[in-house]
Amino acid sequence: MKPAPEPPAKLAPDARGFWDKHYRRLKRAGVLTRSDVESFAILCVIWGKIQELQALPNDPDDFRTPIKLDRLLKQYHAFAKQFGLLPQARRAAKMDTEPADKKDAFGL
Repeated sequence: MKPAPEPPAKLAPDARGFWDKHYRRLKRAGVLTRSDVESFAILCVIWGKIQELQALPNDPDDFRTPIKLDRLLKQYHAFAKQFGLLPQARRAAKMDTEPADKKDAFGL
């Protein structure tokens, strides 16, 4: 499989990994169009920033990082929902990305 096309902006490594992981699947599902690429890139940036904050060492005196992380997670959920990256959003859009388990003639 050839790699995903370049994003519209330079992405940090974690954000680029998110782009590469999800771009083609969302494109095939018809969720990602040319008009949506910038919004998807923003979702990738948000994911990258979440990863950066989670990698920071815990500091009991740091009250800002948890607040930033909470805000980023809310932004992530809002964007991810639009692209069908959350289970409930996928079900609502009938966008099952996992193949169904094959069953025999008896439903087993």
